[in-house]
Amino acid sequence: MAMSAIVETVLSHLFSATSGMMLVVPPQAESEGNDHEDRARRDEKVVENIMKTAQMHLVVATLLMTVTFTAGFTLPGGFESDTNSPNKGMAILLRRTAFRVFVVLDAIAFTCSSGAVFAYFAMAANAISAVTELTVIIHLYNMAIALQIYAMAAVVVAFATGMYVTLEHSLGLAITVCFIGCISFIVFCLSMILLPQKRPT
Repeated sequence: MAMSAIVETVLSHLFSATSGMMLVVPPQAESEGNDHEDRARRDEKVVENIMKTAQMHLVVATLLMTVTFTAGFTLPGGFESDTNSPNKGMAILLRRTAFRVFVVLDAIAFTCSSGAVFAYFAMAANAISAVTELTVIIHLYNMAIALQIYAMAAVVVAFATGMYVTLEHSLGLAITVCFIGCISFIVFCLSMILLPQKRPT
């Protein structure tokens, strides 16, 4: 129960910190005096910059999806191999709370990362269409970024819980590894501090 409470607290704080984070803000409506062609060129430049950034993010999202998919079939602790056991083929650590947290977080990370990949594909499809909607691309990009952040957070906590359940008999080592694994949250918080607090409107 304590492990579940800690995981829930960490993820809730992370979600609240990133729920309002829009990495790309839709441009404000232009005044009537501005030239329509200038606005079209500006929108095209914004779409080009977003798509270039999305290419790098797509690689990360794909790697996350691959890693979490693999982790789902190579569970910590292994599987029951006794041919006479009624639990043959089942996960050995199935009854451990930390193991269950690991499995749930791995599923969350896989779902979020695959959702981010689909969002990037939708962005690409919209970008090459005859009518490119800048607002749609920006919303898809922001959604993909949010999903990717959640996937990365879930992977970090899944790593910590996976290591904890396999090192549970050595409590000091397990806590040390979990602490080291969660240092990425500190890096994330520092990066949020370095970002501007307010976006230009």
